[in-house]
Amino acid sequence: MLPTIRSRCRHLSLHTPSIKAVTKLLIERDLIKPELAEFAARVSQGHIGIARHLATNKETRDERLKTLKIPSMLTDISSAYKAAAVLVDAAKQRAESESEIRDDAEIEKLKQAWGATGSKLAAGGSKAIKELEKEQKGRGTRLVRDYLDRALLDLATFYRDVMLVQSGANDFLINTDLQSEITNIASTSAESKTLVKIQAILKTRINLGHNAAPLLAVEALMCELRR
Repeated sequence: MLPTIRSRCRHLSLHTPSIKAVTKLLIERDLIKPELAEFAARVSQGHIGIARHLATNKETRDERLKTLKIPSMLTDISSAYKAAAVLVDAAKQRAESESEIRDDAEIEKLKQAWGATGSKLAAGGSKAIKELEKEQKGRGTRLVRDYLDRALLDLATFYRDVMLVQSGANDFLINTDLQSEITNIASTSAESKTLVKIQAILKTRINLGHNAAPLLAVEALMCELRR
């Protein structure tokens, strides 16, 4: 059996598309302006879905910019806690906005399936509605964590750029639109401290993946980034 399975398998080598390839795709498929397409491809690091969302959604670009302004705002403990609250609240608002219309449509569809007439449902309908609402709540929680994870990835690229400037490799920055802020932070801290901050961000991503309380996890991270 095993030799048969092996004989019918094919080896596929998958690679992250280059910035140039993603830029070309956005221009040709989605009719994005070249400058915006290159920006989205670069800051998404070749992730086609994220690049397209950045290129076509101004709100997403604005949220990214707000996130990457945080390092320059971290001057004391108070500012660290404030930054954490802003980051978590933004993730919750985006998750709620994305979920609201979809959740309402799902509830309405389920009600119709259970023969809703006015306020009455067929036997078992109320239980099915409650189960769906529970599922939607869990999905909403995961969505908040997904948005936070994306924000943390953006922060990691910011400090990655800081480290590059500190090591003299200015030609390979991801967030070139924030070069002034990156250079300023690079000049006021050591490369070893920047590495610690990147590691703290990655650790927070792992903790959130293990269901750590979002606000507490992000507050701890902001206090670490303030140092």
